[in-house]
Amino acid sequence: MPTLVESFELLVLAEQLAPRLAAAEAALAQLPGLEGEKAWLAAARDRLATARPDAHGALLDRALRLPELDGLKDERGKLLQGAIADEIERLQAGIAFAGGARSPLLDALFQGFKLAALRKAPRPQLEKFCLEIERRLASSYARRMLASETYAALAPTLAAVEAAIATWRSVFVDPPLDGAPAEALRAELTGAGAHAELAIRQARLLAQAALLPAAELLDAAGVLTAKARRRDDAHPMLEHDPPPPGQPTAHEQAELAALHASSLA
Repeated sequence: MPTLVESFELLVLAEQLAPRLAAAEAALAQLPGLEGEKAWLAAARDRLATARPDAHGALLDRALRLPELDGLKDERGKLLQGAIADEIERLQAGIAFAGGARSPLLDALFQGFKLAALRKAPRPQLEKFCLEIERRLASSYARRMLASETYAALAPTLAAVEAAIATWRSVFVDPPLDGAPAEALRAELTGAGAHAELAIRQARLLAQAALLPAAELLDAAGVLTAKARRRDDAHPMLEHDPPPPGQPTAHEQAELAALHASSLA
């Protein structure tokens, strides 16, 4: 039976291994032949699935309330910080897709932010960003636009942003557990870790065998991750054409200007 720390790390590994195997399978599928290797990689994904890598996120977050795992909070916090960055990027991309690359809503929400640095920001800086994006999302202009038909499809993305921020904060603010609830959580964590351990080891060995002959072929095939395109930063007011629909009202412009000014103070 793995220890508490080992169980925690096993579940984190399963969480991280799942998307890596999916990416490897997609890359290998672009190569001719290698049918045996492709079958091994598919088997690796199936084997890892028995460890339920997508089902233990909440358990990992709750487990950090155990005193024995206090030293893992910062490491887990960094992973959850990446989740915040992912959801913020999805929100930005969703707004650009729904309202266009010059949507005033993009400036209203993201003006002055360096989103590329969000993943590596220190905890106080990330908390400052979270507070600021929450303020901007709560502005009357943002609420009006996000409730409009143009951006209605972004409701799940907004909920995901809120959930990612709340989960990250919970790691640091929820009080430690003791007594019977702590014992039950310890048992749940070690049980999940023991169940995942064999599946992870088998999945990794299968994947290593599958990819052993493929590394040079993948490089030669140019299987690379495309870089995200940056949006056009030109402001509508600098264009000769009429500004796009959804421009803030005078009252909303004043509110947003105050928000942006206070965020830079």
